[in-house]
Amino acid sequence: MLDSSVIAFRSATADDDRVLRDLSELDSSSPVQRPAVLAIVDGDAVAAVSLSDGRIVADPFTRTEDVVTMLRARVAALAAERARAGRPAGVPHLPRLRPAA
Repeated sequence: MLDSSVIAFRSATADDDRVLRDLSELDSSSPVQRPAVLAIVDGDAVAAVSLSDGRIVADPFTRTEDVVTMLRARVAALAAERARAGRPAGVPHLPRLRPAA
């Protein structure tokens, strides 16, 4: 990861099922299922966490230690936000960006 890398976290959608399978295979793990949160670095998915069981998978060919730490912190913040809002666990709420007008 470079100093100028762009890191984003977002909810995995049905379109990301293949990405979740690929990351799981790279990590020699059973597939992570949705609901899940993906960590994207410079446009590439490098890690994911299952919101159901907390399992994390990551690309072993990419330095992901810092990204995984941030991913864990993001999911913990989401869990705290859900608890305050009374949302059930496993129902992610990540804000969506709107296109510029």
